[in-house]
This record gives sequence, C-alpha cells and structure tokens, in this order.
Amino acid sequence: MITVAAGLGRTGQTRREFLRQATSGAIALGVMGPCGLACSGGDDPSGEFEVLERGQAETFDAWCDVLANGAAQVGVAGYLDRYLAAPFAETLLFARLLLNAPLDEFYKSAIAGIEKESRARFAKGFTALNDEQRREVVDAAAGSSAVAWTDPDPSFFYFVSRADAVDVVYGTQRGFLDLEVPYLPHIRPPKSW
Repeated sequence: MITVAAGLGRTGQTRREFLRQATSGAIALGVMGPCGLACSGGDDPSGEFEVLERGQAETFDAWCDVLANGAAQVGVAGYLDRYLAAPFAETLLFARLLLNAPLDEFYKSAIAGIEKESRARFAKGFTALNDEQRREVVDAAAGSSAVAWTDPDPSFFYFVSRADAVDVVYGTQRGFLDLEVPYLPHIRPPKSW
C-alpha cells in the first residue's frame, strides 16, 4: 500500500483515497462555484451568526459593498461567517491561501480597524458613513494611507476582502446573469447563492 506523503492527506490514507477525495472536491468546487454546497443564499434569515457579531457583519457587508457593488445584498457577511465557522481545511475564503489559521482573528481585527479608521476620520462608525466617506476609508486602506488602522495591514485586508466580495457577487449563477455571460455548468447547482 502506498501512503500519501506527509502534509497531503491524513496519516495512513492511500494515494487512491487522497486522489478520489481531492478530485471530488475539485469537481464540486468547479460545478458549484465559490460558494459550494454550503451556501444557501445570503445571510441566515434568522440573523444569527456563528462567529461574527451583528455589528461586525454589518460593517463587513458595508465594506464589501464598496469593493463589489451588491455584495451586501447577496450576503457576503453570511458567506464570511459560514466559512469562519468551518474547519480551516474546508474554508473557501481567499485568506486561507495566504494566512495560517485562525482566520477569525484576522477578519475581526480588520473589521475593528475599519471602525477605528472611520471614527478617526469622521467620528462615526463605518455603517453610518455616506458613500463618499466610505470610499475615502476604503481608498485609504488600499493606498496604504490609513491614519488610525495599522493591524492587520489595511492594504492587505483590502486585497483579501475584495477577492471575497468578488467571489460572492460574480462567482455565482446570479453573477453570471448580471454580467450577461452564459452560465454553462456541467451539472446545475441545486441552490443559487
């Protein structure tokens, strides 16, 4: 029996088992899009989050809506919360490719940074800002010119959260429709995001 090299699969897992699981996962991701089977359509209707507090979710929704118009409407905070609650190996968040666990600390610190920057510039929270003020906070993060937010690096968080927002807005059936691009899956997902 050939076992998978350390770090690629669980101990004692055969190469065949590993390849079968990896292929199944890749096919599911390719067919289902970035939300996979775990997404059911925006925020939980009950308004409950497993990892994020309501205020953090609202800030993240508002932040991502500046990065990708419509992100709040499709429930990017629900997407984030779902994958922060998932085991690290199963998350589809872009940050997983760039950081080690725990991702929840990274996102919560960044959301606190958004609030800190917003209050330093405008003496109110990010969700209370108008569109122009929100854009100023986002542009400061992207351009590495934040005055109060230092950790995690604002421009790095801009890069990561923009990928999350774009995945949720455009990597779905609805996103393809909005872009007027034919959605041609081999197997149609049972639920749209």
